[in-house]
Amino acid sequence: MTGRFARMMIIILAVTAGIMPGGAAWAEPSPTDIQTAMQALHAHQAELAELARERAERDEVAQLASTLERDHGLLNEWLHNARDNDEITSGQDDALHENEAYTALQELEGAAFDEAYLDYQIELHTAAIHFLEQNRSQADEQLDELNNHLLITHQTLLVNGELVDSLR
Repeated sequence: MTGRFARMMIIILAVTAGIMPGGAAWAEPSPTDIQTAMQALHAHQAELAELARERAERDEVAQLASTLERDHGLLNEWLHNARDNDEITSGQDDALHENEAYTALQELEGAAFDEAYLDYQIELHTAAIHFLEQNRSQADEQLDELNNHLLITHQTLLVNGELVDSLR
């Protein structure tokens, strides 16, 4: 499972950015591409929380899912509010996480679900942290709304990744 989300995100961003295969240079994602990826991540956590409430055996896993859903819901609301203020351009809200690991997770229940869910969350958080580290501004100057959102999202992912890891 390791790296599937990262590869999928790169492919989707490449397609979104209009990068053509066959020797074309890789371009950095635009702010709209980054926003779209973050919206998809935030929305995916809501899907995962619903799944965890239905299938988790351990209460701690269901509680973790609710915590992640709440955090990502707040981040997504902030992203939408910034967009409403015309500080961020509109992007699509479709989840980008239809992959083998997520499909397999939907087939599990109980202890097997808990283990796969935690592994999937670690993979998801690791890939998202890496994506943000590669694509957000590292400058100390005053951040625009999107880069401020990305900074807070990065910090939230680090904390939540530790929560997930503590339950493994």
